[in-house]
Amino acid sequence: MSLRPLFADIESIAGFLADGTAVLTPNRRLSRAVRDAEQQYRRAHGEKVWNSSTVLPLRQYWIERWRHAVTRGFLPPATLVDVTAQRLIWRRIIDADTELPFSLLSTGRAAMLSQEASERLALWRIRLEDPAIRQAFSFDEDSRAFLRWESSFREALAELDVMTPEQALELLLDCPEALDQSVALLSQDDLPPLHQALCEASPAWQHIAPQAGSAKIKPTRTFSDSPAELQMAAKWCREQRENDPLGRYAVVLSDMHQERDRMEYCLRQEFGCLTQEYASLPVNFSTGFTLDRVPLVRDALRILELSLLEVDVESVVATLQSRFVTPLRLHSGQQEASVRRLRELAVERVPQRVMRSILDDVFEEAASTPWDAVMQLEANGAWQKRARPPSQWLEPFRAILAAWGWPLGTAPDSLEYQQAVQWHETLDLFATLDPYTGALTLPAAIQSLREVLSEQQFQPRTEDQAVQVLGPLETTGLSFDAVWITGMSAARWPAAAQANPYLPHGLQREQDMPHANAAWERRWANTRWEQWLSGAGEIQASYVNQLDGVHALPSPLLAQAPEQSDSESWCAADRWAKQSSAAQFDKISPGSVALSEEEHAHRSVGANVLEQQSACPFQAFAATRLAAVQAPGLAVGLLSSERGTMLHRALFHIWGELHDSKQLAAQDDKSLAVHIEKSLEYAQQGLIKERLDVLGNDILALEMRRLERVLRKWLSSEKDRSEDFTVIAREDPQEHQLGDLRLRLRVDRIDALSDGSKLIIDYKSGAIGSVNQWLGERPSRPQLPLYALLRPVAAGITYASLKPGSEGFKGIGEREFVQGVVGAEEYLQDDEVGGMDALREHWDRELSVLADEFVAGHSPVDPTKEACRYCQRFALCRLGEELT
Repeated sequence: MSLRPLFADIESIAGFLADGTAVLTPNRRLSRAVRDAEQQYRRAHGEKVWNSSTVLPLRQYWIERWRHAVTRGFLPPATLVDVTAQRLIWRRIIDADTELPFSLLSTGRAAMLSQEASERLALWRIRLEDPAIRQAFSFDEDSRAFLRWESSFREALAELDVMTPEQALELLLDCPEALDQSVALLSQDDLPPLHQALCEASPAWQHIAPQAGSAKIKPTRTFSDSPAELQMAAKWCREQRENDPLGRYAVVLSDMHQERDRMEYCLRQEFGCLTQEYASLPVNFSTGFTLDRVPLVRDALRILELSLLEVDVESVVATLQSRFVTPLRLHSGQQEASVRRLRELAVERVPQRVMRSILDDVFEEAASTPWDAVMQLEANGAWQKRARPPSQWLEPFRAILAAWGWPLGTAPDSLEYQQAVQWHETLDLFATLDPYTGALTLPAAIQSLREVLSEQQFQPRTEDQAVQVLGPLETTGLSFDAVWITGMSAARWPAAAQANPYLPHGLQREQDMPHANAAWERRWANTRWEQWLSGAGEIQASYVNQLDGVHALPSPLLAQAPEQSDSESWCAADRWAKQSSAAQFDKISPGSVALSEEEHAHRSVGANVLEQQSACPFQAFAATRLAAVQAPGLAVGLLSSERGTMLHRALFHIWGELHDSKQLAAQDDKSLAVHIEKSLEYAQQGLIKERLDVLGNDILALEMRRLERVLRKWLSSEKDRSEDFTVIAREDPQEHQLGDLRLRLRVDRIDALSDGSKLIIDYKSGAIGSVNQWLGERPSRPQLPLYALLRPVAAGITYASLKPGSEGFKGIGEREFVQGVVGAEEYLQDDEVGGMDALREHWDRELSVLADEFVAGHSPVDPTKEACRYCQRFALCRLGEELT
């Protein structure tokens, strides 16, 4: 059996359909519903053949009558410009305006509002030539700017020899020969004056009033948040359909733009259509997605943008992972490494040449890269630089996509096939925009294509379903067994007025234009409510009772509704808890996973593994054995790690030339400046080439000046040391065996002092903490204590802080070698003796425990208080869910 018809009042208009009267509707959805109901009605009455009826949306019908008049020679032929072309003209006019006394945040938004304002003026038949009207536009900057743009817009239309649909309808009014069909209007809303005049010019016309209904209004339901409201509405849909599969049910979303995606997800949850049964959702949506957002087209745009001089890093990553791209001939294991290299650049966008240099390593030697094929479009890639009209960009665009194998990476399903068809139709539309855009550069062409795609709605072609998700306007004239209306709060019903900013507000109120004032919003809200009462058997209204922490009130439209029920809530955990209780799980008690023989043979680790093992054993396991390393976040200048590397390289170079304190003391300011300048050049060579490309010369120069100041200040403090020293080791690589763990170390610097003692120095450009972090059980900063165990043993270990404002030494030694290095006896217990030897014994014992734990695979999630602050591995340990 079939579903009940969405338009239930077919008998009241059957006479109009039979005598050839055109039945006009406010939207396409109602037109389709009327045609479907007519077919069922005629078949039920035994008809097998009948004349086609005229059932069309109001605006489309009048455009068809204009075309009919042109075809029959009653009106001269003309080209109509659609909304997309109009907005392009508006945008070009606004971009060229040099008289604007203010800055626009978005030219595209200004073009959209200007096109809307111009259309309303035409629909309300307001003539800007009228001096009184022009006077109304002179009182604020926005209206004066629009008046200037409107004049340019009319001139542009005349120059292009085109007209807007509203201009065509004005001509139709003066052509009685074309207005030879009676019309009946299925709408309760007021008509714009232009459409009203066209109706009145027809041989006969009338409103068809819907049958008075008396829907049962259920108690209003309130919720703590929008997700809870939408989830309960989805559950209601499922229950209604289960009770009566042939019924008609609707969810009316007060804010379709914001709530549509979430509503679809909730419905898929309820109907079990999230995975295998994805295409079986028994729901129709009145609006789809803008075409630029669907995955197939979204990835096509990303591929095109990879040809720009600067590319988005995440777009590159997404393209490599896209299932719509033909599998490329890649080196195994290289793709992940290249993705990491891209993200380690720590910028949102990178020069295209940088992207190519990194990704060239990904492709096998015998395989040509996609950009090789693209660059062959014209010699030396000149196609990227030459401006051309939209129609001439289609060939390069298609060549770029073909080079990446789009969309051949996967066999398309039904929805993706429909998306591909609409993509090609939109490209054909883009090619017709030459007169409206002029010549476009590659970035402008891609942006214009994106804007055109964003104005195209992708609505999947699906069978008629029992459940409909609609906006408030789409319910006009339709009949449902039950309707759930979301967002019925006083703040939304009626909504606040939102007049067009480019038309004088007084003029909009005087002409009763849409959204001009509170009275219009109240009347519009009341009309919608009356339609729902007449078109539904049952109405369930709901709203969120908290808005930005303020208690929300129900809409005054609900005054006749029964008293509202208590606030409800819905929690995803309830659903998962129910599924978990019904599921069968195997209990696993994982033990420690010790280092394998292969790991012993080929893996050596740095001192940081002991620090991680001390802070949280799982952190050491994840970072070292799982290689779960967080990519750096976006940064404007150098990363902290890069600053540290450059500092180390600069000091390495300086002490390679100066060697000892005597030579340092012999340098005057000029000669020391020369040494610093050379060290800066050497330090800069430590940055990878790609980072130099993305940083830019200005930022790099700032960083060099900062480092110069740091070095000058530090060398001045080194000159003040009371004891002579010689630098005998710089960035000294060493290995150390701690139990079964082989450690790979690099000591920043070792000084030999006047008495032959050796002092190990570790440079720090940031905060260095306290020496107490070296002591006690499980030392939290074990790096320097580990260095103290190296042979030959050093008489002291110390941090060298180069942080501006905190320069100096902080360490422990057999004696105070330099200010800030404290004698070891001060850190021993009262009954302990032995100085540094006693501390070395303590460190050897405690660090061996940490090393043995790591080797044995001891990795519980057991963090110290500070361990989680910078870890960012919450996805593995799940502890972050408890901390947030």
